[in-house]
Amino acid sequence: MDHSSTAGVPGFGSLAREHLERPRNTGPWPAAAARLRRFTGEAGSVAAGDFVRFRFALDANRIAAVRYEVLGGPALMATASWLSEHLTGKEAEPTAVPAGLDMARVLELERVEHGMALLVEDAARNALNTVATGLKLPPKA
Repeated sequence: MDHSSTAGVPGFGSLAREHLERPRNTGPWPAAAARLRRFTGEAGSVAAGDFVRFRFALDANRIAAVRYEVLGGPALMATASWLSEHLTGKEAEPTAVPAGLDMARVLELERVEHGMALLVEDAARNALNTVATGLKLPPKA
């Protein structure tokens, strides 16, 4: 795979660059998720310029589909994309979300970018904590 547009981006391993080149789970919900329960979690601040929102569609207690929105830099985008792929098909439990520092290690992010992985962890866990407490949020289109 050619990573020429991100090859010069310092602080990112090949997996992070791949997720920047081809982000996963973006765009509208798949048709199969239309009638599934959906839960949302957020972390960060739009005003500060680092914000992430995860949305999960659940079939029984499994994550059938994931969508996310990111406002921030490439480390935030790569980590959210990687996590969205990682969580699809897993049990909808907060413990399914890897620690942010583990995600930073997997993606080979430089230390200065570790905070972005922690933000992604917080947003995903916030959504899955909502599932765990049984609070149903209205579906978002």
